[in-house]
Amino acid sequence: MREILTVFGKTDGSSTTGDFSLNGDLLYSAVTTIRIPAGVRVKIWAKRISGRPVTVIVNYSPDITVGSPSWKSVDSEYLVSDGEISLEKRRPLVLRGLTGKEGFKLSWSQGIAGISNISFDIEFTDEE
Repeated sequence: MREILTVFGKTDGSSTTGDFSLNGDLLYSAVTTIRIPAGVRVKIWAKRISGRPVTVIVNYSPDITVGSPSWKSVDSEYLVSDGEISLEKRRPLVLRGLTGKEGFKLSWSQGIAGISNISFDIEFTDEE
């Protein structure tokens, strides 16, 4: 199996921190976390960030099935000023689903609340 999903979201414009509500063509409704099935590798290939200055953080949890998952920051990108940034990686960020309980979410942090938009290209592949 190999599937590429583009997810997109935006900040709420009134908070300086929060989790993105993500949408995509393969998602039935908005989600804040994405669970990684057992035996699947997730690769984040491209990141597009636009709007107001923002730090976008990729958070990973080894178990999102518990009531209050523990999240670890594994990557971040910073949009320094109003505008946009587009990053494509030759070596993507890789997250693995070993037990099927792992997951990730995208969060934001801003000095002054404003609207920022994101779009991430994420590949799901079977471990080989």
